[in-house]
Amino acid sequence: MILKKSKISNEVHSLSPEFVGEKEWFFLYWIAYTKLINDGKVSTPELCKIIPISQQTISRRILELEENEYLIRRAGSRGGDLELTPKAYNQLEKVFQNLQHVFSSKSCVEQFHGKLKTGMGEGAHYIKNKNYLKQFKSKLGFEPYFGTLNVQINPEMYDFLQNQLKSFKQTVIQGFENGSRTYGDVICYFVTIWTEEKPDTKVPGALLLIQRTSHKPFVCEFIAEKCLREYFSIEDDDEVLFEFRKC
Repeated sequence: MILKKSKISNEVHSLSPEFVGEKEWFFLYWIAYTKLINDGKVSTPELCKIIPISQQTISRRILELEENEYLIRRAGSRGGDLELTPKAYNQLEKVFQNLQHVFSSKSCVEQFHGKLKTGMGEGAHYIKNKNYLKQFKSKLGFEPYFGTLNVQINPEMYDFLQNQLKSFKQTVIQGFENGSRTYGDVICYFVTIWTEEKPDTKVPGALLLIQRTSHKPFVCEFIAEKCLREYFSIEDDDEVLFEFRKC
């Protein structure tokens, strides 16, 4: 997953260039989060249960935050409650606003990648169906090869991809009924596909979201005018890269 180097417009006046050190920001976030899930109270021992860092390190960071007026330690039965100051919440709000701009952009991710996997041959069956094929031609602008390229990506990237799809234009291939059988909608996203061995040879295609599929989790299906497996001369577990394109 490759992040974009975003160009920030001067019109986005709410973006804050102020820097909060990574150590400070990390602990401010976790203190605020722990207070939220713990009825507004948090102490050093409770942070130690959540953050996989030594108690000595956590105590040192808390002392630094206190010295820099990000928090106040109040006496309590659990070793002292930690209270964030307005200065701390102000910094967290600036980080929150910046992240909102990042995730509300077209996409903060430029490229995705995964491993090629052999499918079960279902793709060819569905693409050959004349009701689907007619729509693929008219709505995607190309006649797809009778088969899909199946790419398995890691769970974290897959979850991020699913959340980001709302940022991209989708094309709906309408489902239909054929006798006693119902065929569901297919959601398509325009993409460009390539491999590590041929980074300068990119093929336009589409990512498919199929309502009914027997694929394992975290598998993305792609179609293109070419047989991508043969065109790129790739085998199972070879790396495949893709990015969304504007159409």
